[in-house]
Amino acid sequence: MKESVKKAIYDSGFEFEKQYGGCAQCTLCALKPYLDIDDAVIKSATGLMAGGVRSGNSCGAFSGALMAISAVTGRSPENMDDKQAVADTAALCRKLYDRFMNEYGSVLCRDIQYKIMGKSYRMYDPEDMQRFLADGGHDDKCTAVVAKAAVWVAEILEEAGIREFK
Repeated sequence: MKESVKKAIYDSGFEFEKQYGGCAQCTLCALKPYLDIDDAVIKSATGLMAGGVRSGNSCGAFSGALMAISAVTGRSPENMDDKQAVADTAALCRKLYDRFMNEYGSVLCRDIQYKIMGKSYRMYDPEDMQRFLADGGHDDKCTAVVAKAAVWVAEILEEAGIREFK
């Protein structure tokens, strides 16, 4: 993948998260120009922010990245018995999981926050959300997680020969 494309995806994910928040949606929005991701998929990621309903569970950037891979390689409703699509998608998603584990040691929002910010936040609590923002959560912390997740999706799909990113 050309460095200019990688940088464009990274910068897009970073800026979407910085401006709007909603890590799952921002990861998908960064990839939309390169993948067949329709607006309904992006809309369906709304509740996945900050670990799903701001719970601190599965990282929204991770969830959005899984959705992006699955949108490209997953089985269709017309072919639910496509076991090969399930296996292939799972293998690609596992590569994403491994990258998150190598980088952050977890795919949980609260653990990733702790790794990159030295503490985790109860994002559902308005006061804690304000502390997260004051501590730079949307300046250069979770913004970088979203940006990296989007790039990792592109790298994984290109390495597998599924998409070429130009």
